[in-house]
Amino acid sequence: MAKTILVTGAAGGLGKAIATAFLAAGDNVVICDVNPQRIASVEEEWAKSYAGRFLTKQADVTDETSVQGLIDAAASQFGRLDVLVNNAGIMDGFEPVGAISKEKWDRVLNVNLNGPFLTTRAAIAQFEKQEPAGGVIINIGSIASIHGFKSGAAYAASKAALVALTKNTAGYYGDKGIYCMALLLGGMDTNITDAFAHGLHMEMFQKVQASQTPFTPERSVPLESVAKYCQFLTDPEIAPSANGSCILFNKNWPEA
Repeated sequence: MAKTILVTGAAGGLGKAIATAFLAAGDNVVICDVNPQRIASVEEEWAKSYAGRFLTKQADVTDETSVQGLIDAAASQFGRLDVLVNNAGIMDGFEPVGAISKEKWDRVLNVNLNGPFLTTRAAIAQFEKQEPAGGVIINIGSIASIHGFKSGAAYAASKAALVALTKNTAGYYGDKGIYCMALLLGGMDTNITDAFAHGLHMEMFQKVQASQTPFTPERSVPLESVAKYCQFLTDPEIAPSANGSCILFNKNWPEA
């Protein structure tokens, strides 16, 4: 039976790869993004191959009203919601705590932590009221979730907090048939580095680089591999056992 999947920040990069994999498997997919042009481009691309099985929405995951509208639209279009993938995220500029502005700190925490909080809360309400009840939440974390010196202070703090949110959600809702897990990803070829266009704290960046084996393209985690892992975790026989898991998926970079 086809599932309904919601992927945030999915008009490009990893989110789009995850959404496309579920569509190719026959599931229904809802994606959102803050960029209307990117959303329109994806809608045009998918129209011929996946007509009737996807919904695109411009939405801001940091806005409570926008998030509720997104969840309601998904349930209205396809009758229920089965999976939420919290993919939307932004990078900092590798600023240490003494150098980052309050504005940038708030922005990174707002998208990377408040966003998953709002979408998770709204999705759980939908999971609980539908028949049959239940659902799966996959949070896209990072090696920075467990290694504090792999990014700037704001990004590291946001992704570490996402692990705590994952485990807390799994602990309370698991016996209700609502499962939550996180993928802690290594380096990937995505558009998250667009943040560096607004400035890079070079001293911090160089210290982080010097503390580990340099990242090279062959160490990049393929987007398609992450998408397959997301599909695996939503299998009804796998999700209960994976509940609460925070899985390092990093092509062994940085080395264990």
